[in-house]
Amino acid sequence: MKKKILCIIFVIICIIDIAITAIKGLNVGLYFGEGYNISFSESNINLKDIKSIAKDVFGNKFVVQKVEFFDDSCMIKVKSVNDDQINNLCTKLNEKYSSDLKSTDVKVEHISNVRVRNIVEPYIIPTILSLLIVLGYYAIRFRGASQMFGLVKTLLIVDVLIYSVYAIGRLPINVLTMPILIITYVLVVLGYTVYSEKQKESSK
Repeated sequence: MKKKILCIIFVIICIIDIAITAIKGLNVGLYFGEGYNISFSESNINLKDIKSIAKDVFGNKFVVQKVEFFDDSCMIKVKSVNDDQINNLCTKLNEKYSSDLKSTDVKVEHISNVRVRNIVEPYIIPTILSLLIVLGYYAIRFRGASQMFGLVKTLLIVDVLIYSVYAIGRLPINVLTMPILIITYVLVVLGYTVYSEKQKESSK
């Protein structure tokens, strides 16, 4: 009875995930989302200073990164931007670095939304290959399909739950998303392997 209830809850979660994804899509963070890249050059750029200036000009939603090796160029990505903000940015940069940056020296480029599929794609083949290797180990070590099926089922459940956090909880997909998923994948495989080893030892 308990298993049936859990199965029903799992199916409901899957249906909600599909519905929300179809209607709203996933919440892509600013790093991968649509926005504007604002590029400019200054000598001896300090990211901490640029972040402080960006916060004053654009508020809390922005991404800052250096784009040149010699610390003389920087990029700020924001959701939206206007001329007043660009002028304000130049004023604050000139005050900070005693420079003469003009709004015409600032490059503003519109960036389209990155598809989630494009973010995930590079990890698909390595993940499948690693899983096949793990399943091959299971086939030799445990000599049965139950542990292999159990691992795949556990990974599937964990994947759906994580997906639900992003779909239902509207957690933004950003640069930390794929590392979190990879770490979770490794922990699940290791945890289930330890569990299977203990089960094997207890059955002797």
